[in-house]
Amino acid sequence: MLSIARDKFGTSTILLALLVLFFIVAEWQAAITLMMWIVVVCFCLLRVKERLLLLLFQTTLFTFLMTRLILPDFFQTGYIAADVDGTIRMFDMETLRFIYTTLAISIFGSYLGFVMMPKIEDEKLQIYDNNTPYVLSIRHISKILSYGCSFFFVAIVLEKSIFVFNNGYFGLYADFESQLPAFIHKLSALYTPLICLFLATFPSKQEARLPIVLNLILALFSLSTGSRTAFMLTLVFLLFYYSVRNFITPGEPWLSRKAMIAMVSMIPFLLAGMFMIDFIRGDKEMEEAGILDMFVNFFYQQGVSAQVIGLTYDFRDLLDDGRIFSFGQIIDNFNKNFVFQLMGTAVEYRSQTEEMALYGHSLANSITYLQAHRSFLSGVGLGTSYIAEVWHDFGYTGLLLWNMMYGVIFARFYHWVRKGLWPCAFGLIMIPDIIYAPRGHASAFLNVFLSISTLLVFYIIHAIAKRYTKQ
Repeated sequence: MLSIARDKFGTSTILLALLVLFFIVAEWQAAITLMMWIVVVCFCLLRVKERLLLLLFQTTLFTFLMTRLILPDFFQTGYIAADVDGTIRMFDMETLRFIYTTLAISIFGSYLGFVMMPKIEDEKLQIYDNNTPYVLSIRHISKILSYGCSFFFVAIVLEKSIFVFNNGYFGLYADFESQLPAFIHKLSALYTPLICLFLATFPSKQEARLPIVLNLILALFSLSTGSRTAFMLTLVFLLFYYSVRNFITPGEPWLSRKAMIAMVSMIPFLLAGMFMIDFIRGDKEMEEAGILDMFVNFFYQQGVSAQVIGLTYDFRDLLDDGRIFSFGQIIDNFNKNFVFQLMGTAVEYRSQTEEMALYGHSLANSITYLQAHRSFLSGVGLGTSYIAEVWHDFGYTGLLLWNMMYGVIFARFYHWVRKGLWPCAFGLIMIPDIIYAPRGHASAFLNVFLSISTLLVFYIIHAIAKRYTKQ
């Protein structure tokens, strides 16, 4: 216990010193931000099992928000050299300092939220009984239903893949309108919550093998649409889940040392392939490059989300119109819900349209529209970032508190998953959205609690399991 306290004290002291230095010496802000990130990563690596979520979050924060700011100082591949108007060069010094300030606050805030939570001793965190008739029943029902919903998932992806093949990747965002019935979309959206519910019952490795392999196959199939997000998030989620099982059920290790080494050795080739997909979907010519160059290029390519933070600052006056972006998805979904549709007062703006950019609560649409009007209408988008959304709505103080909230969730997750089946299931659904937040919506992790279809299906599964097991 003393070693943990010393570990936290030392890391906190270094971070506070760096934070003070950050605001004193303006010309060192880039280097200090990187140093703060390295310090937090080292803190995570000292006890990687307990701090895996914080580590994954710091990894995505670096990948999506720091690589375009950092990598050009260390690497000069042909791809990076050709990007002469990249993220750094398009902003003035004031905006760059703003980007570094929000990054420093986010790194420090997520760490602070994590360490402020008292450690719960392992003996007080006994796993819930996952072999009761009730849990076994839910395991069986959720597995069967996930298999069924996977067919509808394939139908949705197949329709998009055919459209992309005929019209190009960017046309998917500008012109695509699904011709499939609404119920197919609803059933397709249930696949991920159902697989998370199944995994939350902590099945044996043998029983989980087929559902996990199917999940990977579906993620691979999603690459046919030109989008890499679903595939990469699936890999991160499965790595995280395997690590969770190693941590809370050490008697049944899910991820051996050899498997971990094999996975790490494949990362450069995997990311090189992801880099090539961008050229294939955009019909671009790619110069010859080695695996290392493509590995570096992939990370540099992902860092475009830092541009969203800078543009939010530059366009702050134009965006100061009362709209809320951090809860944008929730607000827009509420405005078009079923009750409002019956009343004839529903408001629904289609993505990549001028109406969505000007009146909707999507920062991704608004920023891209203001930055590149014609490209926006043709389907090109810059995406979003929780940092930009939260800062726009709540300022620097709100950004600090929001990151602290993320840190608290990371610190308490292992406690939640051991308390019971349903806390574990909702936790597994929430975590990927938080990990992806540096390039995603700030409040996306709350969507599961607002999805009527998901909550209804979960309640039906619970009621059936309870009735037939008399619990």
